[in-house]
Amino acid sequence: MMRGRTRVPVAAARSCAARARPGRLLQSRLGQARRSVRGKLMSVIFVTTATALILAGIAMMMRDLTVYRGDWNNEIHGEAQIIALATAPALAFDDHKLATRNLAALRANAAVMTAALYRADGSLYADYVRPGESPAPARIPVSRRERMRVSGQYLELMHPIEREGQYLGTVYFRARYDVMSRLWGYIEISGVVSLLSLAVALVLSSSLQRGITRPLGAISEVARLVVRRKDYSLRVSETTSDEIGLVVEAFNGMLDEVQSRTDALERSNEALQEEVKVREAAEAERAQANTRLEATMEALRRADRRKDEFLATLAHELRNPLAPIRNAVKLLELPAADERRRQWGRDVISRQVQRMALLLDDLLDVSRITRGRLELRKDYVGLAALAASAIETARPMIDAKRHILETVLPEEPIELLIDPLRLSQALANLLTNAAKYSDPGGRITFTAALSDDELIFSVRDAGIGLSAASIPAVFEMFSQVDSAIDRSEGGLGIGLALVKGLVALHGGTVEAQSPGIGQGSTFTIHLPAAAVVHHGARSDAQLAMSAVVAEPRCSVLIADDNRDAADSLALLLQMSGYQLHVCHCGREALALAQRERPDALVLDIGMPGMSGYELARHIRREDWGRGALLIAVTGWGQREDRERSRDAGFDHHLTKPVDPEALQALLAEFARGLECGKRSPADLASARGSPDRAG
Repeated sequence: MMRGRTRVPVAAARSCAARARPGRLLQSRLGQARRSVRGKLMSVIFVTTATALILAGIAMMMRDLTVYRGDWNNEIHGEAQIIALATAPALAFDDHKLATRNLAALRANAAVMTAALYRADGSLYADYVRPGESPAPARIPVSRRERMRVSGQYLELMHPIEREGQYLGTVYFRARYDVMSRLWGYIEISGVVSLLSLAVALVLSSSLQRGITRPLGAISEVARLVVRRKDYSLRVSETTSDEIGLVVEAFNGMLDEVQSRTDALERSNEALQEEVKVREAAEAERAQANTRLEATMEALRRADRRKDEFLATLAHELRNPLAPIRNAVKLLELPAADERRRQWGRDVISRQVQRMALLLDDLLDVSRITRGRLELRKDYVGLAALAASAIETARPMIDAKRHILETVLPEEPIELLIDPLRLSQALANLLTNAAKYSDPGGRITFTAALSDDELIFSVRDAGIGLSAASIPAVFEMFSQVDSAIDRSEGGLGIGLALVKGLVALHGGTVEAQSPGIGQGSTFTIHLPAAAVVHHGARSDAQLAMSAVVAEPRCSVLIADDNRDAADSLALLLQMSGYQLHVCHCGREALALAQRERPDALVLDIGMPGMSGYELARHIRREDWGRGALLIAVTGWGQREDRERSRDAGFDHHLTKPVDPEALQALLAEFARGLECGKRSPADLASARGSPDRAG
């Protein structure tokens, strides 16, 4: 049976407490608890309000200062451009008075402390200095690029002055912006707002506390009476309808549990079941969160690996052109080089610089597409002309590897409204990709076809092919099918990503298909029908080597798939008196080495057919090769790469671009040892067991 419940009002409970002397100690403790709760609530309100105000004030102040500084920099930059335009005629016609008058107009801007004009040779032409400020430098470095430097509250800006493409000089600004007064103004405003906010919070907290501490006082009074009388039928009357009311109900429920064991057990079971449900839901949410976290971590690891692979590949691809450039420059410096060889060196530099420019252009195009800043310049162009432009771009790679290119175009003329440059670039990338990843002498088919609803371009090759797992990621940024060390022509892994972006800008799509590894690939571009407007031998006898004949020389074999790098290095060494053998792939190098048995071998690591590591192991197994000097020349220069070279049998590991003087020093030291009989196979084996001495 349930016992009756007695609701005790707050006033009656306090009256009984006044007459109950034995419960004064408990009442005193309950009063201290109420005061403690009141103080804690007040502290929480003040601390929370103050923290929010301080953080908001700091955030707004930093944001405004950043915007203010940016606007100020833009203002100074704009004035520099205006002065550059206004003073260009003065510099062009040497009108010093006009230049001085234009600079003097800057006195209206209090932020400009010093302004000056410099001639094209960097000398001072005219200046304006605000009283009390330091003068402009008498001379500045000559540069056609704009330079800006910020130091504390001062900014220095040097803006080039050009007229009709001619560099006339430089305008120099030194300006100051007063940020401290603006900062103190923010601090004063924030202080006033904070004080007002705290005052409002104090008023509001006082009214809120009455709704919190009054129910707590009622609970403490009923608890005192229950302890004194042992009467568990007493209940606290409901005073609020918020969370404090829930506390009152929980207190009354606790008394009900004491009054009725059965009800308490039932409520306990219900609470337990509810807790189980909550925990199961929490476990499910945690499992889902763990799954999402693992997927995110895996994506981050993949991105980090791709980033590392891209940086390593980028370093490798930028180093490769530097080797022939450096060798060609060294050749141009030699007095014995005739005009034919000098022209050859200039051609090498031009080709390799163009290769580096193409790499950088691809990177910039991908960056523009990613940021949505690449705009198409559509124009009318014939389909045949578009195909011819793309084939012309890829022709050097196709011819270099002796591929057979088959072109299939519609018989009737077709006119397109597209960006000819960008779409030709996409088609050329597909053709170059097919040529790069096909064995020499392969067949490439380029097809263009028009259907009712789309224009289709396809490039099919019989190259290395793609696995089913690699096809979905082949158009992703920095994606590579094979390791960069196994590719004969290199690449950054952005060509296909660039194709995808350029085709998407035309409203089309691109896809890749392949039967499998080693069975070739087909890349297809689909463009909407809206793009279609209408259809219906060197003279070695001239080499002068008298300056170096006195030094002992040896026979050297150079193997590098970069023909410019191999030929330029061979020409330098040949002019220095060395007997040279040159080849451009690993298997050819092995056959030539077994036939000629050179004293020293300079080997590139990443060669087609056979890598430099395999070639070095084959040579070390030969009787004549145990005492040969092996030098690795590669764009890969990490610690593990050097250790791998040493394990393969190399004596030295040099990174591209190789310093010709350092290489000749190694060869000269080895040649002197051969001439004096001081180097034996045992000495060479001991040297190979020690850390690399070069590179």
